[in-house]
Amino acid sequence: MIKMDFLERYTTRLSFAVVLLDDYSRGKPIGRVDVSLKKRKRKPIKNLSSYYLFLDLPDGTYTVQVRSDYYFDEDSGAINPVELDPKNPVVNITLKPNPSYPFPPGATLIRGKVCDSAGKAVSGAKVKAKGWDVENKTRERGEFVLYFEPLTEDEIITEGGKRFVKGDGDKIIHLEVDGVTEPIELEAEEGKTTSVIIK
Repeated sequence: MIKMDFLERYTTRLSFAVVLLDDYSRGKPIGRVDVSLKKRKRKPIKNLSSYYLFLDLPDGTYTVQVRSDYYFDEDSGAINPVELDPKNPVVNITLKPNPSYPFPPGATLIRGKVCDSAGKAVSGAKVKAKGWDVENKTRERGEFVLYFEPLTEDEIITEGGKRFVKGDGDKIIHLEVDGVTEPIELEAEEGKTTSVIIK
């Protein structure tokens, strides 16, 4: 009797890959991160380079959603794989740290809480440092964190032996908050955490 083994071959097609970027560290995200397709049951395969690969998707439009411990939830825009570069079908998604993110010692941060006139926490309000490309939003309990990348000497004002983030020509930073008519004034020392409650 002759014994024969039959091997089946399967080929897969890369529909697109997702690359996640930590907005603070500019590297790979930390902690638990879940990547999925909105309203679809397909799960990606994560390769050794931390790309999330979606394979053999039917023609159509997709939305990638990212849920995690240390970042705000993110949804991509509409993705149609046939419109991506077939040689490099990559979708980049930047994740913004939320207030529970473990920032390293020496990070320059502004932490705070936004409340309405009745003292109730405001969720989803945008908070921005005027004159800086620094903004974030509040969580369910009104908490937010603004983080500054390593500062250059031109971005610092030294006073009394202390180094402050430069504001509008001086060390006063103005925070603009959704629903608050007047900007909030504060000082932020380099390498420290500044706390504020906004009402």
